[in-house]
Amino acid sequence: MSSLTFQTRIFRGFDGAELHYVDVGSGQPMIYVCGFGSSIGSQAPFIEAMQHHGRIIVFDQRAFGITPAAGEMGIHQSASDVQALIEHLDLNDVVLYGYSMGAAVTFSYVAQFGTDRLSRIILGDMSPKLINENGWDLGLYQGHYTREMYEEDLDLIHSDYKRFALRVAEGLLFPNSASNVCRPLGSADELRMRILNRRHDLIAQVLIKGMVDITPDHMAANYHYWSTMAGADFREVLPKIDVPVMILYADPGSAYCPATAAYMKEQIPNATLMPIYGCTHMAASENPMQWRGCVAAFAYP
Repeated sequence: MSSLTFQTRIFRGFDGAELHYVDVGSGQPMIYVCGFGSSIGSQAPFIEAMQHHGRIIVFDQRAFGITPAAGEMGIHQSASDVQALIEHLDLNDVVLYGYSMGAAVTFSYVAQFGTDRLSRIILGDMSPKLINENGWDLGLYQGHYTREMYEEDLDLIHSDYKRFALRVAEGLLFPNSASNVCRPLGSADELRMRILNRRHDLIAQVLIKGMVDITPDHMAANYHYWSTMAGADFREVLPKIDVPVMILYADPGSAYCPATAAYMKEQIPNATLMPIYGCTHMAASENPMQWRGCVAAFAYP
């Protein structure tokens, strides 16, 4: 389904930037904050499914989808844009659902604005801290993403974006260990071939296309999204989340491990765990019926 099926509207961020969003369904409002590089268009099947359960609102973050690159970009700005959207629509009792990077936006939202206008939160397969260091090993790539790799990624975004994007894709599609995540990257063509030799399904093909075949503005913006997401530490935010939370996570996972979800449950006062078994970080695509069913049951009780 194309995003053109939905009526696209515009709201303005607090800095005046124009962002595109859709608002479909009725009843309980849920704002869905997409993951790294995702958009209204790529999430159209999920939006279509959710509108039959309740009201779902999704916006294209800056430089994603049909929203142009403008002003400051990154997860903290996206959190500010969520607040601007809530005020634009005069919403209260919002279910805020963030998947992957969208969950990092959700952490930043709580840090900046609290939970006064929220009723529930859904966190989809994410860690409060991606870089594994100083005794923390529950971050990205199932505990194997180091600060050295983070710095290397920031350089790659500027110097060889395709290699960066394909490394991320490989880390999301397969379980990770110290031996595979830290090995030499190889060229972009070698990375693409390595991924597709290991996984032949449409999910891998769509992820690679969505990560690699993007505009120069989107590539440049991804530096800010990656640096603000991977460089953040939201562990101190977790105890401040005082609304019910569902932690959706992949088991055995790939980007993160089940122990990350268990840690977050321990830190958040009112949280429940919801595993999607036999899946990687792409669980929302690998088992869409269960994933969507869990979201709908929690958001629209």
